[in-house]
Amino acid sequence: MGRTISLAAVGLLAATASAFPSLNTKRQDNTTEMVSDFAQITPSKDINWVPCYESFLCMYLTVPLDYKVPDVGNTDIAFIKYVTGGNPSAPDILFNPGGPGGSGVGFLKGSGQGLTSILGTEYNFVSFDPRGVNNTGPTLTCATSPEARDLYLATRLKPSAPFPEHWAQSLALGDYCTELNANTTAKYSGTSAVVQDMMHFTELTASTNGQAPEEALINYFGISYGTLLGQTLASMYPDRLGRIILDANVYGARYYTGFDASSVEDGDHAFNFFFSFCYEAGSELCPLAANATCAGDVETRYRALLQTLDDEPVIRKGQPTPGFVTRADLESYAYNAMYEPTAKFGPLAMIAAGLEQGDTSAYDLLAKPPFTNDLLESLLLITAIDNAGNFILKNYTDYLSAITQLQENSFYGWRYYATGNTLIVNHLNILPPESQVFKGFERTNTSTPILFIGTTGDPVTPLSSAFKMSQYFESSKVLTVDAPGHSFTGASSKCAIEAVQAYIGTGTLPEVGIICKTDLLPASYFPKLPAAPQ
Repeated sequence: MGRTISLAAVGLLAATASAFPSLNTKRQDNTTEMVSDFAQITPSKDINWVPCYESFLCMYLTVPLDYKVPDVGNTDIAFIKYVTGGNPSAPDILFNPGGPGGSGVGFLKGSGQGLTSILGTEYNFVSFDPRGVNNTGPTLTCATSPEARDLYLATRLKPSAPFPEHWAQSLALGDYCTELNANTTAKYSGTSAVVQDMMHFTELTASTNGQAPEEALINYFGISYGTLLGQTLASMYPDRLGRIILDANVYGARYYTGFDASSVEDGDHAFNFFFSFCYEAGSELCPLAANATCAGDVETRYRALLQTLDDEPVIRKGQPTPGFVTRADLESYAYNAMYEPTAKFGPLAMIAAGLEQGDTSAYDLLAKPPFTNDLLESLLLITAIDNAGNFILKNYTDYLSAITQLQENSFYGWRYYATGNTLIVNHLNILPPESQVFKGFERTNTSTPILFIGTTGDPVTPLSSAFKMSQYFESSKVLTVDAPGHSFTGASSKCAIEAVQAYIGTGTLPEVGIICKTDLLPASYFPKLPAAPQ
């Protein structure tokens, strides 16, 4: 995600945890008790892994809020480790699943074993909740209580609201949240600070293992916002890089200004995959393919539905309160579906077919919000801190210009992005300390070349972003995966996995021009789904 309002799950990595490996790790009280909550772990300034969640190791690492000014206080960062080959001392590869606001702890708990199918077992996998996320402080909020937070976030407008209202709302909420955080420690939660935490962890680990901390190299795999972490890491510590894999790349140079119109430029390509795969899967699996003679017929039918909803929204029946489904509602759900095509193409087809008949039951059942309130708050505040007051849209005229740029880049995604990502940091003016202000990207020679990866149908971090960011880093390469989805990991591409494992094993980068295909058949994107309740 790039900086998105939804955090895409990585379907390929969903896996059950294996049995906990035989380890001699003990808690500080000299017991081997298994913990199931970070509240049970004593924070420590040193590496102190304890068995947790049946199959993992956990640690609460105490770090300074500001490494340059340690007197301002500390915070505790939640780390989790999955031992892949039975050796806790094997090299680590740090992992971030996206956001900002995504929980690395939560992701690794559900997907640690699945990562081995991509990265192998040469490295142990370590993830963490970055500052301000889930188990890790500081607290990031735009309210004084959970109830006030829910009320604050409930004021968000529907995508169909007029643009002047979206602009005015973003001003009001931004000013409110800025004032509330004037004297909090929220400002210590930006991306630059998280990168410093990653290096601090790497050096502490090296020292614990009897190695020179100042020579320790960091290995890292980041997806979506995780690529922004990796790009920033490579810029701040170019001589300290081991294997660095960046998948579904944010255009980092634009991220730090708060708006990038090119973010949606591959969105329509993602929909082209949807229409094509729907037609090839057939009407039994994709009801929108009924009577179609080509993929273009599916798209024509879908566009006709959008126009119908524009003319007359569909009334939602049988709900606790009256309501209706608009074109903007469907567009928002559909664009989020492009993040996770194997999980969402089928439901999208069901929803669209139902709405054609004036039936909202599939929409009511399947179109759930793709984010939680705590994740949304983290996303808002971390992005604002990273912008450091540099948001490039200064007035409503700038906003209208941004909308025009988005419309030029994507028919299907412009409204979703214009009413969501484009305004999330407007008037949120929370400045990081000087030691945590990222100075920007320059052409850099890194100790190890970086592997960038992008898909051709990514709705929010287009393939072009990988190529743009690769130009900042000498000898880096871009691997193209011809598939829909936000991250190559959902494409089940043997070609791409072999390229990643070659890089992990020997540092070998793919040849220029290599394009990997998905190994999934169109029908794989439209599994049979239960009928919506009547």
